[in-house]
Amino acid sequence: MKDIMTLLIVTLLVISTSTAQESTPSFDYTETETEQAEEFVNRLVDDIVQQVETRLDGIAERDRSQDRYTIVEEDQDQEKSSDALTFNGDTDIAEEDTVKGDLVVKNGTLTVRGTVNGDVLVVNGDILLKHSAHITGNARAMNGSITKEEGSVVEGYTEESSKQNTGSRKRTSRARYSYSFKPYTWYERDDHDNFLFRYNRVEGFFFGIGSSKEYFWDGSRSLSGYGSFGYGFASHKWRMQLGLDRQFATSSGLYEFGGEAHSLTDTKDEWIMSLGENNLAALLFHEDFRDYYQREGYSVHTARYTKEGDVSTLIDVRYHMDRYLSLSQNAHWSLFGGRTFRSNPLVNEGTMRSVSMTAGLSTVEKYRRQMLGWDIYAKGEYAGNEIGGDFDFIHALIDIRRYQSISDDDRISARVRIGSLEGMPIAQRIFELGGANTMPAFGYKEFAGNRMILGNLEYQLNGDVLEEVFIWPGFLDVILFGDAGATVFVPTKYGIHEGFDSFNINAIKSDVGFALSSDSGDARLGFAWRTDKSAPVAVYFRLNKAF
Repeated sequence: MKDIMTLLIVTLLVISTSTAQESTPSFDYTETETEQAEEFVNRLVDDIVQQVETRLDGIAERDRSQDRYTIVEEDQDQEKSSDALTFNGDTDIAEEDTVKGDLVVKNGTLTVRGTVNGDVLVVNGDILLKHSAHITGNARAMNGSITKEEGSVVEGYTEESSKQNTGSRKRTSRARYSYSFKPYTWYERDDHDNFLFRYNRVEGFFFGIGSSKEYFWDGSRSLSGYGSFGYGFASHKWRMQLGLDRQFATSSGLYEFGGEAHSLTDTKDEWIMSLGENNLAALLFHEDFRDYYQREGYSVHTARYTKEGDVSTLIDVRYHMDRYLSLSQNAHWSLFGGRTFRSNPLVNEGTMRSVSMTAGLSTVEKYRRQMLGWDIYAKGEYAGNEIGGDFDFIHALIDIRRYQSISDDDRISARVRIGSLEGMPIAQRIFELGGANTMPAFGYKEFAGNRMILGNLEYQLNGDVLEEVFIWPGFLDVILFGDAGATVFVPTKYGIHEGFDSFNINAIKSDVGFALSSDSGDARLGFAWRTDKSAPVAVYFRLNKAF
């Protein structure tokens, strides 16, 4: 390199000197001047060569470092892809789900509402972190972006990269990690946790074990089993439920058929009061808001479920064969005495063979502790002589709910619930209103009938807005509410769609009131007044939303 540079510079000097001699007078060079010129050229060449070699070494080192980084990164990504839970296409992690370990998504958008206990890597796609998302590791989007809503948590670092020329990305069939299917209001039944506990006036203390049903949207398993087993210490009865379903995951939804056998202490009042709140009320204050009966038998069914983003749908057709028996009150204890439990009402005993169809549509999503969207649920049941059993009736129920945000500071919730019972007015299927979470200014289950209408409306205002205007604690929201409903008995010969004209203005009861609540609207201290007559204010405290 040095010899080449020296030759090049000397050549340039000779050329320039020759040119200068042709165009200008000549000059005489002494030997000393020649030596000095040669020394200058040598120093110049050494300096240039040193700088060039330094530059070349730096470039080579950077190339080698980049190669090593790329190799390590590719090895890490390959290792992560081989060990992690991997999906291809758009993927959702539901709010109630937890991914245990690293998660990799290729060629699609990852939407996280739940928890990932590990790292998240998305290749050729975006990461959307909803407010409830929690990632304990890092979040990386290669050839994509990361969007975080307020409240989402990434404990590690976030990294996103994109290319100028991404081209078209191929979208594959939608994948879902979530193994749950739980729109907020559809299944009016208690979920099975690993450990079961309840306290009521029929069973007393009940302890057991159980597992919830899982929905394998990704097709990773074809059989889904669930069940529970436990003992009531006051009723001295064992209770169990065992179900098994065969599932088929397709691009158009999840299909299944299956069956279950059961021996249960059952109730129709899950829609009125949640299990946890009812346990506390019974343990502390002799308040049991549910009525109970024994149901033993089996069922077989076929169903189709879909879940695309915030939209969930359900169609379920089921055959039931159950034996119903009344249950007596066996527990009397409560932490704070002074009152006794209500007696547990009788039911119509006998064997019920019926066919039911359930359908639902939900767009409800939780956002910043608010519920937004529509929720529609309908169920019809037929029991008649054609399929045997001791009962003959048609039962229909529809429940429509709307959760609407007006702004970040206020929102409206509304519910309409309509029921009709044709044929035998059996206790297990009649409709009851009044009291907790239906019309709170009235007595608990004060009204009953084989036709029912109920409407509830709530307006909730954020306490921070009131704090700006008044001396008000910002953590307390204010809820204004109104309720109206009625039940009536019509002749049993009336068709399922008939008899609703019996609801005149005098039959409909209503109340209005306000409540102080938490931001989520769950815990609330309420005050309700009847509108049909002068009556003392009804004061109540609840730990869950009315609907």
